[in-house]
Amino acid sequence: MTGHINRLQDNPRAALEQHITTLQSESKLERKHALQNIYEEIFENPQNSDCDLTVVFPDIYAYVLKSFLDESEACREKAIGIMSNFIQHLPLNDYYLTYILPVIVRRIGCPEIVEESEEIRLVLIELVHVIIDKYKGTHLLSSFINDFTSILAKTSTDPFPKVKLEACECIILITKILQRDFHFQSESYVKPVLSNFAHQHFRVRVASIRAIGAIVLSGNAKCFELSITPMAEKLFDENTQVRLQVTLEVGNWMLSYRDRYSFWHRMIPLLLTSLSDMMADVRETATKLWTDIGLQYLEENEEDLKKKTDFLKDVPTHYPDVKRPNLGCRVLVQTNIGKIVPAIGREMEGWQADARLRSSQLLCWLLLCAEEGSTQHANTVVRTLHRGASDDDQRVIQEIKRASELFGYFITPDTWWPLLEAEVDSWSALFVIANILKGSQRDLVKGKVMKELCKEMADPDRCRVRKPKYQKNLLQVCDALMDLCKDDCSAIAEDLFTINFTVYAMPVDDNMQFMALSNLDKLRTIEKCNSLTSLYECHIRRVLSDITSDALTWTLLTPDRCLLECILIHSGSAMGTQLHLIAPLLRECLAVPKVDPEVKLKIFTALSNVLLQRETNFRKCEPEKLEAFLRIVIQEILLPNLVWSPGRTAEAVRTAAVACLCAALQDNDKGDGDKQEVSLFPTKESLEPFLEELVPLLAGLVDDNSALTRQHSLRAVCSLASRAKQKDCFTVEMLHKLYFVALKRLDDSNDKVRSFAVQTLCVLFKCRPPLYNSEVFSAHIDALFSAMLIHLDDTDEGFRKEMLDALLTLSDIDPCLLMKKVKTNIHLYRNKAAYEKLTSHLENVKNFFRRVNIKAGLAPGTWQGTSVGGSQKIGMSGALGCLELWAASVFGVSGKCSRTSFEKKV
Repeated sequence: MTGHINRLQDNPRAALEQHITTLQSESKLERKHALQNIYEEIFENPQNSDCDLTVVFPDIYAYVLKSFLDESEACREKAIGIMSNFIQHLPLNDYYLTYILPVIVRRIGCPEIVEESEEIRLVLIELVHVIIDKYKGTHLLSSFINDFTSILAKTSTDPFPKVKLEACECIILITKILQRDFHFQSESYVKPVLSNFAHQHFRVRVASIRAIGAIVLSGNAKCFELSITPMAEKLFDENTQVRLQVTLEVGNWMLSYRDRYSFWHRMIPLLLTSLSDMMADVRETATKLWTDIGLQYLEENEEDLKKKTDFLKDVPTHYPDVKRPNLGCRVLVQTNIGKIVPAIGREMEGWQADARLRSSQLLCWLLLCAEEGSTQHANTVVRTLHRGASDDDQRVIQEIKRASELFGYFITPDTWWPLLEAEVDSWSALFVIANILKGSQRDLVKGKVMKELCKEMADPDRCRVRKPKYQKNLLQVCDALMDLCKDDCSAIAEDLFTINFTVYAMPVDDNMQFMALSNLDKLRTIEKCNSLTSLYECHIRRVLSDITSDALTWTLLTPDRCLLECILIHSGSAMGTQLHLIAPLLRECLAVPKVDPEVKLKIFTALSNVLLQRETNFRKCEPEKLEAFLRIVIQEILLPNLVWSPGRTAEAVRTAAVACLCAALQDNDKGDGDKQEVSLFPTKESLEPFLEELVPLLAGLVDDNSALTRQHSLRAVCSLASRAKQKDCFTVEMLHKLYFVALKRLDDSNDKVRSFAVQTLCVLFKCRPPLYNSEVFSAHIDALFSAMLIHLDDTDEGFRKEMLDALLTLSDIDPCLLMKKVKTNIHLYRNKAAYEKLTSHLENVKNFFRRVNIKAGLAPGTWQGTSVGGSQKIGMSGALGCLELWAASVFGVSGKCSRTSFEKKV
C-alpha cells in the first residue's frame, strides 16, 4: 500500500495511466468509470490524502479537460466534478485558471450554445462560481476578466432558470472582486441581465435586479442610463419581492453610487414611488432608506445647509396630518423637483392606468417633501393636477385629490389662483380648486381670492351648466369654501346662494339636488337665518333679476325656466316680497301664445301650488301688491288661456289654466293655527270685476273635449259660486247660466265628470240668492228636477246614490213641485226604493212646515213662512231664513241653528 502511495506522489502519470488509457475507449460507460476511478483515486482514496495535488494536476489536467468535450453527459459531469475539486484543493495560482477557463468559455461562453445539456451548463457555471469564490481575496482573476465576461454575459441569458440565477450570483461577486477592472467591462453585462427582467419566474427577476444593482455600483454612467428605466418598470411588478428588491437596490444607489449627485432626479422618483406601495414591507423599507438618504445628504452637505440647520423650525402649525420628512429629504426634493414634475406630467398622458396611478402617488410625495420649494414650479404642478383630475381611473383621481390638498397646504392662494382662474370653465379645474381649498389657510383665502372665485363661479354661463361633473365640482368648491372661511363667507353669500340655488333648480340628478340643498343649509347657518325661507328672502331677488332671456326661447331644460319654477315651488313666503318681479315673468311665459306648451304646463302647475298654499306664500305680502299680482294672473294670464282654440296642445294648456283657476278660487281662508289668513278676494270689489268674463268662459269650458278640463271647470264653477256667495255677488243670472251647462254634464261619457256635475248643481243652488222665487223661476226648477229624477234610474248604482243625495239636498228649493213630479211619474220609474225614500223625505218636510205654520198662526195646509214684512210664498231656504227671525223673537233662539235643534224649539 505504501508503494502505491509513493507511486501517485512520485509518478502520478504512472499511477493513473490505466484510467487515462481507458478515457480513449469508445465505450461511454468505460470512460465514465475511468473518470470515476480517477476522481476516487485522487480525492477519496485515504492513502492519497497527503498527496501534493500540484504534482498531480500537470499530468492529468489535459485528459480531464478533454473530457469536458465528451459526447456523454455523464462523462462531462464527472470531468467537471474532478476539476472543481482540483480548484478547491489546489493553492491559489492563476496557472491553473489558464487551462480551465478557456475550456469553460468554449463550452458556455460562445455566442452559440455549445453545451446542449442544461444540467451540464449548470455544473459549469457552478464551477465558475467556485473559481470566483476561491480567488475572491486575490488579484489573480484580473487577467481573466474577458473570459468571465464572455461566460457570464452568455449564461445570464441561458434558457435554464437555474443557470441564470447562478450567473447573476457570479456577476455580483465579480463586481466586488474586480471593481477596478469591471468598470471597463460593465456595459457588456447590462443588456444580457436586463433581458431577464421579463422572465416568468420571480426569483430570476429578483436575482437579475440584484445583479443590475451591483453592475451599476461598479460600472460607468452608461450602465446607470441603461438600467434606470427598466428598474422603474419593475416597480409595477405584481410580485412583492421584485418590488422590494428594486427598492433596496435604488436605495443602495442613492447611498453608495459614486455619481449619485448627477442622477438624483432619476433615482428619487423610484424610491418615492415605493413609499406608496400596496405592501407594508416595501413601504417600510422605502421609508427607512429615504430617511437614511436624507440624513446622509444632510451630513455630506453640512456646510452648505448650515444656515437651514441652525434655524431649523419645528413642524409648522399649518401642516398635513403626516410625519414631516427630514431636512435632507426636503432639500433633495426641492433641488430636483423641477426635473421630475415635467416627467410626471408626461406620464399622466400615458395610456397605462397603473403608470398614471404611480405618477400621481409620486406627485403627492414630491409636494410633501418640497413644501414651499414647489412654488416656482407651480404652473407645471397645476397642469399635472388638472390633467390627473380628468382621469378615468378613480384611483388616480383619489391621489390627485390628495396631491391638490397638499399643494394647498404649502402654496399660497396668490400663486395658484392666477394659474387656475382662466380654467374655471373646466370641471377638472374646479375639482383641483375644491381640494386645494381643503389644505389652504383661511386668512390667505378669505380676501381677494374668495371674492374673485365666487364671482367667476356665479357667472350665469358657469353656474347654469347642466353637466354632472361640472355641477358636482361646482358644489364641492362652494362646500370647501364655506368649510374653510366659515363666517367670512357672509361677504360672498349672495354669490354662493346664486350658485347653489341655480344647481338646486336644475340638477342633473337627485344626488346633485341634495348636495345643493345641503350647501344652502350650510349657508343658512353662516347667515344666521332661522330657515331656508329666511335665506331665500335675503337673496332670491338676485336670482329673479338674472332671469332675463326671452320666454319664447325657453324649453324644459332652459335655466331661466328651471329657476322660475323652483322659486315658485320652494321659496315659500320669500316670494311674497318679490311679486313685482315674479308677475312680469309669469306674464311673459304664460300669456304669450307661442311659448313652448310644455313650459306653460310646468309653470301653470307650479303657479297652482303657489295659489293653493297661499297662507304660506303670501302671508308677508302687502294686500295692494297681492291684489295687483292676482289681477295680472287672472286677467292677463288665466283668462287668455281659457279661450278655446283648436288642437290637442291648446287643449292641454286650457286644462292647466283652468286647474290653476281652481286653485285661485278654492276657499282656503279658514286659517290654520298660528298661520295668518290670506284671502285672494278679500272684498266684493276684488272679486266682482272678474265675474263678467269668468262665467261665460267657464260655461264654455264645461263642454270642452277634454274630460279633465270638464272636471276642473266644474270644480272652478263650484269655487266661483261659493266665493261669490260669500261676497254677496252671486246673482240669479249667474246661477241660470251655470246650472244649465252643469245639468247637461249629467249625461257625460266620463263618470268623474258626471259626479262633479251633481256636486256642482248642489253647490250652485245652495248658493242661490236669499230671495230666489221658486214661482218666478219655476221653469228652471222644473227642468232641474226633471233631469235629476230621470237619472235616479241610472245604470250605475253609485251614481244613483249620488243623485238621490243631491235631490234630498235640493228638495228645499220647491218641495211641493218636487213632490208633485215624483207622485205623477212614480209608476214610470224602476228605482222604487229611491223614490219612496225621496217621497218620505218630502212628507217629513211637509209635516215640519205644518207644525211651524200652526205655531206661527198660519193656515196648516200652506207651504208658507213668515217674513219680516208680511207673508209671501217663498221657498224652503227663504222660509227657514224668516223662521229663524221668528224663532229668535218667540223662543229666544239667538243666531242660526240646525234643523234638528230648530224642530225641538218649535
